[in-house]
Amino acid sequence: MKQVISLVILFLVQFINAQEATIGEINNVKKSGLQLVLLSPEVISEAENNTNFIRVANKKSRAEVPYAVYSIPETIEKSFVSFPLVSKTKNDSVTSIVVSNVKEQQLNELFIMVSNSSVSKLVNVFGSNDGKEWFGLVQNHLLTNFVDPKLQQVEKAIVLPLNNYKFLKLDLNNKVSLPIECKNFGIYQSKVNYVAQLELKNFNQKIIADNSKKKSLILVSFEKPQLISRLDFYIRSDLYFRTARILVNRERKVKNKIEKYQVELFTFVLNSKMKTSFEFPEIFENEFIIEIDNQDNPPLEIEKLQLFQTSKYILANLEQGEKYEIAVSNKLEKPNYDIVNFLPKENEMLEVVTIENFKPIKSFSKVEQIQLFWQTKWFLWTAIIVAGLIISYFALGLLKEVEKKD
Repeated sequence: MKQVISLVILFLVQFINAQEATIGEINNVKKSGLQLVLLSPEVISEAENNTNFIRVANKKSRAEVPYAVYSIPETIEKSFVSFPLVSKTKNDSVTSIVVSNVKEQQLNELFIMVSNSSVSKLVNVFGSNDGKEWFGLVQNHLLTNFVDPKLQQVEKAIVLPLNNYKFLKLDLNNKVSLPIECKNFGIYQSKVNYVAQLELKNFNQKIIADNSKKKSLILVSFEKPQLISRLDFYIRSDLYFRTARILVNRERKVKNKIEKYQVELFTFVLNSKMKTSFEFPEIFENEFIIEIDNQDNPPLEIEKLQLFQTSKYILANLEQGEKYEIAVSNKLEKPNYDIVNFLPKENEMLEVVTIENFKPIKSFSKVEQIQLFWQTKWFLWTAIIVAGLIISYFALGLLKEVEKKD
């Protein structure tokens, strides 16, 4: 009888707990279609860095909205930088072309745009700092295959020893083959478009100088674990070069005893001549330690420390003007939605919507698509009444047994 009562009470406690969740609102949907929902640090923290614990629902119809986890990759943009033509001379044996590397950029290859031709050409390349004294870079480089059926010109690259000469001269040999038309010279520059990052707020920071070990310790803690992928330091000190590392405290059981130890997650160097911004593999912690080796130097004057996390998104098909709720509960399991088969192309531009008013509430069942009977309030009250009757029945039985024994 006691086991039955315990099971009933346990069932009720589990059911009530299952109704707890944290919910936010998505209100600024400006057009219909696939949208990216930016997951705020609060959402990621509450979801324990697990998107399986997330659900989206239409606030009005209560219908569940399918979603897919979506990452915006870093992209690389390449742009062509033309080198101005300084001079061009031609005779029966050589066409000599001089171009200027105006900004004296370091380069290890030179690109040439050549009009379509079936001619092959031997080229010598020279470098100069003043346009008068020339030094050899490449000898008898063979340029060939200048035919493109779709374009009127072909791009060719000449690999060079790494240099930053202000002037480059190309001597194209006309003795063996006919002249070719060179239209443009230059290099490609790459620009990395990094994924946006969100700054983390509301953390505690304490700096401790451990003079006996010649170290400085920065203790960083949050109320709840946070996802962190970048550290930015603002340091007032001059001329420093210090090794630093990120440590976390861990516990393990050794021979029935709890042993505490530290794990090193990331090592970096604080250098006054370089950027003091460091990206590293994501960590999900509510506290960690930054340890700085001072050796025989005075501790660094750290003005400010900033923490960031890489932006994370879910992709959902939302309707213009509709309002949506996003709920987080660790009682949920991984959903299985069709939308994962219809992800957009990486370079497709998508609208981004944000989450507002994210806070804990009760009655998480209201965001489910279909409310089964056992999820309703009627079932809850029915279960409570039935449990009360069962407990009363067994209690009366106990009383009768006690009276008989008396």
